[in-house]
Amino acid sequence: MRFILTLIFAFYFLFPHFDLNIANAFSSSGCEGDCRKCHSLNKQEVSGILKKMNLSHAKVLNIQMSPVKSLWEISIDDNGKKGMFYVDFSKKYILPGPIIEVSTGANKTAESVQKIPLGKTNFSKIPLNNALVMGNASAAKKVIVFTDPD
Repeated sequence: MRFILTLIFAFYFLFPHFDLNIANAFSSSGCEGDCRKCHSLNKQEVSGILKKMNLSHAKVLNIQMSPVKSLWEISIDDNGKKGMFYVDFSKKYILPGPIIEVSTGANKTAESVQKIPLGKTNFSKIPLNNALVMGNASAAKKVIVFTDPD
């Protein structure tokens, strides 16, 4: 025990500028209670992160604080697929979901994904020249079914 105390004191005196109270980053008093005062993340930075992940074609839909302090929640659209991942405040680490709230068992990532607005499909841009038409081809309402026979 004496050895451990000696190490702590030696560390403190050798590195006086080192913040031993690292828990402040996760407390309500850190960043004066509003993490956006000290931390930011914009679409350009996220685009750079996506480029490093070989997802430069993905579109950033939303950037917001995650339910877990010190993480940003990023919503993206990757060729029509909606997705979400997390970036830490240092912008060095990416975390895939889900985030589960222990007390309720709620999947916070799934809740956020449900809030991503669905894009609309422009059916006039779908080529139908090789389509198999069933029923009246000039009907007012049409249903398009995509299958993969392979």
